[in-house]
Amino acid sequence: MTQPERDPKHSFVSRCEEAYNLVQGFLNDTLPWGPVPQRRKGYHYDDKAREIVKEKVLLSMQKLNSAIENHGIEEIAISYNGGKDCLVMLIILLATIHEKFSTHSKDSPYHSLPSDYKLDSIYINSEIPFPELSEFIETSTAYYHLNPIIIKASLKEGFQYYLNEINRTVRSIVVGIRHDDPYGSTLKYEVPTDHDWPKFLRIHPILHWNYVDIWDFLVGCNLDYCEMYNRGYTSLGGIKNTLPNPFLKQDNGDYLPAYMLTENADEKERLGRNKSLSVAIEEKTINVNSTEEKR
Repeated sequence: MTQPERDPKHSFVSRCEEAYNLVQGFLNDTLPWGPVPQRRKGYHYDDKAREIVKEKVLLSMQKLNSAIENHGIEEIAISYNGGKDCLVMLIILLATIHEKFSTHSKDSPYHSLPSDYKLDSIYINSEIPFPELSEFIETSTAYYHLNPIIIKASLKEGFQYYLNEINRTVRSIVVGIRHDDPYGSTLKYEVPTDHDWPKFLRIHPILHWNYVDIWDFLVGCNLDYCEMYNRGYTSLGGIKNTLPNPFLKQDNGDYLPAYMLTENADEKERLGRNKSLSVAIEEKTINVNSTEEKR
């Protein structure tokens, strides 16, 4: 998304307005590039599937609107790791903030939101990240005028440090988890942490989305995302445990973009997150292909 810079004091709220206009264009089929931008070559557009995604966008905005209403924008932060799910979550949150705080009165259109407000963007990681992912986190948090907070620790230790040492006002954290993710199948849209975890409310606005929904939104909105997704990576972990998805590998050794994974995508999404498993599947695929060629 390339837009001219506006008055710096309205930088964050301007990005919220931009996200809102983008989402509205997606919902109303009025985006200038049409259903699929030219740069997303090979993407299979399904108008019926697009309508389902629109309904999911509206439900996510409803959940976020309720969260802001019930908990207050000042007490909300986001967990943002630069991945595809977090990016969808971010855009819909920014759009919801604009819808929530903008009015058509004579007063300031952001009367309840300070013009210099920045949303805390928390990235907690204990692995060695890919340079491309780190770069995207840096550029995207700067573009959307977030307040990036990077903590090298386990998730539990990282959230404990953030809540105790960095921002004691925050009580709720928006997380981009889906039902098909590990430990996501039984979650609700709002869940307090339990056991010995630091105490905060987890908000899950895209819980009802699937892998193909995520990509339909990203493609349809013509959003920039981490370039690794264009090289066959479908789920991004650390350098030591992440490979391109073997189901996207072509005969010439190249990989199709992540948005080309459509068949049983939720089951196959994380196959590149375990190197030994990914290699085993790839070898099996090669053996099967070799057998078929001999026939």
